[in-house]
Amino acid sequence: MKLSSVLALSAAFSSALSQTIQLPELADGTYLISIDGDGKQILTDMTVNTTDTTPVAIPKRETTSINSRINKRFNWPSGTYPWCPGGDWFLQSDFYDHGWDAFYGACAANGDYKFPRGSVFVQYQGNSVSYMCAYTTNPCSVDEWIDAVNWVSSNCAGRSNGWMEPGYLNIPGWNKRYGYAKSGSSIC
Repeated sequence: MKLSSVLALSAAFSSALSQTIQLPELADGTYLISIDGDGKQILTDMTVNTTDTTPVAIPKRETTSINSRINKRFNWPSGTYPWCPGGDWFLQSDFYDHGWDAFYGACAANGDYKFPRGSVFVQYQGNSVSYMCAYTTNPCSVDEWIDAVNWVSSNCAGRSNGWMEPGYLNIPGWNKRYGYAKSGSSIC
């Protein structure tokens, strides 16, 4: 294989991983956002009626800890890190009282489904958005979600008057990212 072919392939792969998704303003629900060949966003509504089910009681940690890995449940690959990207804050209650559980439920409902390369699995609740970016074909895991949010919230601890800062856990070893942000933000 020629060096020019390798470089072109490498550049195409790098650009796919660095693509930023601008979140549209959407109603509460679950969506899959992907990019078509022309660079336009494709939106698929994956919202399922879950009002008839009893939510599973899952321990959430809304406060920070001195040791951000004290509740580590998952063996993350080397190079995994939490990040606080800055940007617009959003209502803490929209995330912890609604979005966290809704994303957990949507993730669990999709089981072993592998989301397509370059897509974002996203859950809107109020002005908060919970998401998983799939840089390559990837499943959503509730165990990963729980540990990712706990790790990120320990590092991105900004809270004020009911508002919280966005954050994400980048997992380059698995080509994915879990995070939470304000609706309308740029992610992934």
